[in-house]
Amino acid sequence: MVDQPFLSRASLATALGVPVERLAVAPLPGRVHDHWRLDAGDGGALMVRVPKLSHLGLSPRAALTYEAEAFRRAAAGGTTPRLHAILRVRPDLPWGALVVDAVEGRAPVLPDDLPALARSLAGVHALPTPPPARRRPLLDPGDPVGYLLGVVRDQLDAVGDRLVPAARRLLEEETAAAAAGRPEQRPEPRLALADTHPGNFLIRPDGTAVMLDVERPVYDSPAVDLAHASLPTSLRWDPRVTGDAGRADIVRFHRAWAMTVPRDLADAVRPHILGYRRLVWLRTTSWACAWAARNDLAAALASPEPATAGLARRLARFVDPAMMEAARGQWAGTDAFTAEELIP
Repeated sequence: MVDQPFLSRASLATALGVPVERLAVAPLPGRVHDHWRLDAGDGGALMVRVPKLSHLGLSPRAALTYEAEAFRRAAAGGTTPRLHAILRVRPDLPWGALVVDAVEGRAPVLPDDLPALARSLAGVHALPTPPPARRRPLLDPGDPVGYLLGVVRDQLDAVGDRLVPAARRLLEEETAAAAAGRPEQRPEPRLALADTHPGNFLIRPDGTAVMLDVERPVYDSPAVDLAHASLPTSLRWDPRVTGDAGRADIVRFHRAWAMTVPRDLADAVRPHILGYRRLVWLRTTSWACAWAARNDLAAALASPEPATAGLARRLARFVDPAMMEAARGQWAGTDAFTAEELIP
């Protein structure tokens, strides 16, 4: 990983070629990006996204290319920010930067805004899928279920012996069930945004939702996004998102998506909707378990830093075996969803 040095307002303005007064006084910091608001000079505003790392383990140049292409392709769906400029990788910007639309809005309120999130995702999922040769540089796994299972195993292999036995047993059972339920044919691939928890959206004043962090899409079933937007681990991830969602709300979310996309796409996704719910939960929960195993969770919970303590509280819930059992009850057991319930 390349460390991101301190980036001054003046040096970023120089890289952009604009007067320093057009930049916000300080960025909005994030775990993966810092976000600098930029006066566009015409009464509007843009956002400068300055990466700090790559979720996909890419080099800085490859990561910048990937993210730029992700914004370009998703923008055609009408529910993500448009890309305006790319700042190349350079000594004072070791990960480069992107200039995209600034979006005015508020954080989602659950469950009321879930249908808006579904319709936002539908705009991207309904885009035509390019032929295989034109999907690069975005991920296009020929075996997407195997790819996700590989992510899960990689996250757990180094820490498996440090997990609570009940959690380890549950994860092993669910991983085996996911592998056994692998579809014979690849699910129909569409552009999927892959990081669609509600905290990655803003709700515009007109009630429409915009997906902000378009940084690691993949060509996979839209079921990956529907799961990530509505699993318990996602609904409770971002502290800015208030409220919660019950069974009826999750059904309403899926049906809003199904009513927005073409009928043949909804029909193609239905057989995979529960399998991907398990897979995405495994991906998120295995990451949480690995974090908890590598870090002093008790110390993090007691941290005087609100962000650190808040992250630890959320992760502690995710790795609680009782909460894990409750989550998998959505796709296994007598009270599980059915595919037809979610996508009629």
